[in-house]
Amino acid sequence: MGMWQIIVIVSGLSLDVFAYCLYKGAMISRVNKKEITKVVSLFTGFQVGMMILGSLITRVPAFREMHRSANRLWTFLAAITFFVLGTIMILKSFRKRKTRIEEQKQDNFDYRIIVLWAFITSIDALIAGVGFGFMGLKLLGMLAVTAIITAASAIVGFTCGYWLGCGPMNKFITIGGCLVLFGGADLLVNYLTYIF
Repeated sequence: MGMWQIIVIVSGLSLDVFAYCLYKGAMISRVNKKEITKVVSLFTGFQVGMMILGSLITRVPAFREMHRSANRLWTFLAAITFFVLGTIMILKSFRKRKTRIEEQKQDNFDYRIIVLWAFITSIDALIAGVGFGFMGLKLLGMLAVTAIITAASAIVGFTCGYWLGCGPMNKFITIGGCLVLFGGADLLVNYLTYIF
Protein backbone atom coordinates (compact mmCIF):
# COMPACT_ATOMS: atom_id res chain seq x y z
CA MET A 1 0.00 0.00 0.00
CA GLY A 2 1.43 3.36 -1.05
CA MET A 3 1.54 6.54 1.01
CA TRP A 4 -0.97 8.22 -1.31
CA GLN A 5 -3.52 5.45 -0.57
CA ILE A 6 -3.02 5.93 3.19
CA ILE A 7 -3.50 9.70 2.78
CA VAL A 8 -6.67 9.21 0.70
CA ILE A 9 -8.21 6.77 3.23
CA VAL A 10 -7.25 8.83 6.31
CA SER A 11 -8.54 12.00 4.60
CA GLY A 12 -11.84 10.23 3.98
CA LEU A 13 -12.06 9.16 7.62
CA SER A 14 -11.21 12.65 8.87
CA LEU A 15 -14.13 14.20 6.99
CA ASP A 16 -16.41 12.77 9.71
CA VAL A 17 -14.42 14.88 12.20
CA PHE A 18 -14.55 17.82 9.78
CA ALA A 19 -18.36 17.51 9.63
CA TYR A 20 -18.74 17.60 13.43
CA CYS A 21 -16.35 20.57 13.78
CA LEU A 22 -18.19 22.34 10.95
CA TYR A 23 -21.42 21.88 12.92
CA LYS A 24 -19.85 23.06 16.18
CA GLY A 25 -18.11 25.98 14.45
CA ALA A 26 -21.47 27.16 13.09
CA MET A 27 -22.82 27.34 16.65
CA ILE A 28 -20.16 29.56 18.21
CA SER A 29 -20.45 33.34 18.18
CA ARG A 30 -16.75 33.97 18.90
CA VAL A 31 -13.57 31.97 18.33
CA ASN A 32 -12.15 30.67 21.60
CA LYS A 33 -8.73 29.28 20.62
CA LYS A 34 -8.20 27.49 23.94
CA GLU A 35 -11.49 25.55 23.70
CA ILE A 36 -11.03 24.81 20.00
CA THR A 37 -7.51 23.47 20.69
CA LYS A 38 -8.96 21.13 23.35
CA VAL A 39 -11.63 19.86 20.95
CA VAL A 40 -9.11 19.37 18.12
CA SER A 41 -6.82 17.48 20.53
CA LEU A 42 -9.68 15.25 21.69
CA PHE A 43 -10.75 14.30 18.18
CA THR A 44 -7.15 13.74 17.06
CA GLY A 45 -6.42 11.66 20.17
CA PHE A 46 -9.47 9.45 19.65
CA GLN A 47 -8.71 8.93 15.93
CA VAL A 48 -5.09 8.01 16.65
CA GLY A 49 -6.02 5.87 19.67
CA MET A 50 -8.62 3.89 17.74
CA MET A 51 -6.19 3.46 14.83
CA ILE A 52 -3.63 2.04 17.29
CA LEU A 53 -6.23 -0.28 18.83
CA GLY A 54 -7.38 -1.53 15.42
CA SER A 55 -3.81 -2.16 14.32
CA LEU A 56 -2.95 -3.92 17.59
CA ILE A 57 -5.88 -6.30 17.14
CA THR A 58 -4.14 -7.68 14.06
CA ARG A 59 -0.89 -8.11 16.01
CA VAL A 60 -2.35 -10.65 18.40
CA PRO A 61 -0.13 -13.75 18.02
CA ALA A 62 -2.93 -15.82 16.45
CA PHE A 63 -3.53 -13.12 13.81
CA ARG A 64 0.21 -12.75 13.18
CA GLU A 65 0.65 -16.48 12.63
CA MET A 66 -2.30 -16.54 10.22
CA HIS A 67 -0.91 -13.44 8.46
CA ARG A 68 2.32 -15.25 7.61
CA SER A 69 0.48 -18.22 6.14
CA ALA A 70 -2.27 -16.24 4.36
CA ASN A 71 -0.74 -12.92 3.31
CA ARG A 72 -2.91 -12.60 0.20
CA LEU A 73 -6.07 -13.28 2.21
CA TRP A 74 -5.25 -10.43 4.62
CA THR A 75 -4.64 -8.05 1.70
CA PHE A 76 -8.04 -9.02 0.34
CA LEU A 77 -9.66 -8.54 3.78
CA ALA A 78 -8.05 -5.09 4.12
CA ALA A 79 -9.41 -4.07 0.70
CA ILE A 80 -12.90 -5.34 1.60
CA THR A 81 -12.70 -3.57 4.99
CA PHE A 82 -12.02 -0.19 3.35
CA PHE A 83 -14.63 -0.84 0.66
CA VAL A 84 -17.33 -1.65 3.25
CA LEU A 85 -16.27 1.27 5.48
CA GLY A 86 -16.63 3.73 2.59
CA THR A 87 -20.06 2.34 1.73
CA ILE A 88 -21.21 2.68 5.36
CA MET A 89 -20.04 6.31 5.49
CA ILE A 90 -21.91 7.15 2.27
CA LEU A 91 -25.12 5.46 3.48
CA LYS A 92 -24.81 7.24 6.84
CA SER A 93 -24.55 10.62 5.12
CA PHE A 94 -27.69 9.98 3.05
CA ARG A 95 -29.66 9.00 6.15
CA LYS A 96 -28.57 12.21 7.91
CA ARG A 97 -29.70 14.37 4.97
CA LYS A 98 -33.31 13.95 6.07
CA THR A 99 -32.48 15.50 9.44
CA ARG A 100 -32.90 19.26 9.50
CA ILE A 101 -30.18 21.09 11.42
CA GLU A 102 -31.23 24.08 13.50
CA GLU A 103 -28.32 26.49 13.84
CA GLN A 104 -28.34 28.43 17.10
CA LYS A 105 -25.51 30.06 18.97
CA GLN A 106 -23.99 27.92 21.72
CA ASP A 107 -20.68 29.15 23.01
CA ASN A 108 -20.45 26.54 25.75
CA PHE A 109 -18.38 23.42 25.08
CA ASP A 110 -20.06 20.44 26.76
CA TYR A 111 -17.17 17.98 26.91
CA ARG A 112 -19.38 14.99 27.73
CA ILE A 113 -21.06 15.41 24.35
CA ILE A 114 -17.79 16.23 22.59
CA VAL A 115 -16.10 13.09 23.99
CA LEU A 116 -19.11 11.03 22.87
CA TRP A 117 -18.85 12.47 19.34
CA ALA A 118 -15.08 11.99 19.31
CA PHE A 119 -15.67 8.32 20.15
CA ILE A 120 -18.45 7.90 17.56
CA THR A 121 -16.43 9.50 14.75
CA SER A 122 -13.39 7.38 15.62
CA ILE A 123 -15.15 4.01 15.26
CA ASP A 124 -14.36 4.21 11.54
CA ALA A 125 -10.69 4.74 12.49
CA LEU A 126 -10.79 1.51 14.55
CA ILE A 127 -11.99 -0.42 11.50
CA ALA A 128 -9.41 1.32 9.30
CA GLY A 129 -6.70 0.44 11.85
CA VAL A 130 -7.65 -3.22 11.43
CA GLY A 131 -7.42 -2.80 7.65
CA PHE A 132 -4.01 -1.09 7.91
CA GLY A 133 -2.90 -3.80 10.35
CA PHE A 134 -3.84 -6.49 7.83
CA MET A 135 -1.61 -4.69 5.32
CA GLY A 136 1.29 -4.85 7.79
CA LEU A 137 1.91 -1.08 7.65
CA LYS A 138 4.34 0.63 10.02
CA LEU A 139 2.38 2.04 12.92
CA LEU A 140 4.32 5.29 13.48
CA GLY A 141 4.01 6.55 9.90
CA MET A 142 0.31 5.68 9.81
CA LEU A 143 -0.31 7.48 13.12
CA ALA A 144 1.62 10.59 12.06
CA VAL A 145 -0.48 10.86 8.88
CA THR A 146 -3.67 10.28 10.90
CA ALA A 147 -2.79 12.90 13.53
CA ILE A 148 -1.82 15.59 11.00
CA ILE A 149 -4.82 15.08 8.72
CA THR A 150 -7.33 14.79 11.58
CA ALA A 151 -6.07 17.94 13.33
CA ALA A 152 -6.09 19.87 10.05
CA SER A 153 -9.62 18.66 9.24
CA ALA A 154 -10.90 19.70 12.67
CA ILE A 155 -9.34 23.17 12.45
CA VAL A 156 -10.61 23.74 8.91
CA GLY A 157 -14.03 22.41 9.99
CA PHE A 158 -14.27 24.92 12.83
CA THR A 159 -13.18 27.75 10.54
CA CYS A 160 -15.63 26.86 7.75
CA GLY A 161 -18.46 26.33 10.21
CA TYR A 162 -17.84 29.68 11.86
CA TRP A 163 -17.84 31.54 8.55
CA LEU A 164 -20.21 29.44 6.38
CA GLY A 165 -22.57 27.58 8.72
CA CYS A 166 -23.17 23.83 8.68
CA GLY A 167 -25.22 23.45 5.49
CA PRO A 168 -22.65 21.36 3.56
CA MET A 169 -21.95 18.96 6.47
CA ASN A 170 -23.44 15.77 4.97
CA LYS A 171 -21.82 16.41 1.60
CA PHE A 172 -18.41 16.20 3.27
CA ILE A 173 -19.31 12.89 4.93
CA THR A 174 -20.34 11.58 1.49
CA ILE A 175 -17.03 12.79 0.00
CA GLY A 176 -15.17 11.10 2.88
CA GLY A 177 -17.00 7.83 2.21
CA CYS A 178 -16.14 8.11 -1.50
CA LEU A 179 -12.44 8.62 -0.68
CA VAL A 180 -12.35 5.56 1.61
CA LEU A 181 -14.32 3.58 -0.99
CA PHE A 182 -11.86 4.65 -3.70
CA GLY A 183 -8.89 3.57 -1.55
CA GLY A 184 -10.53 0.20 -0.90
CA ALA A 185 -11.44 -0.26 -4.59
CA ASP A 186 -7.86 0.55 -5.61
CA LEU A 187 -6.50 -2.03 -3.16
CA LEU A 188 -9.00 -4.59 -4.45
CA VAL A 189 -8.00 -3.94 -8.08
CA ASN A 190 -4.31 -4.26 -7.16
CA TYR A 191 -5.05 -7.49 -5.30
CA LEU A 192 -7.02 -8.98 -8.22
CA THR A 193 -4.33 -7.89 -10.70
CA TYR A 194 -1.70 -9.57 -8.53
CA ILE A 195 -3.66 -12.85 -8.44
CA PHE A 196 -4.56 -12.96 -12.12
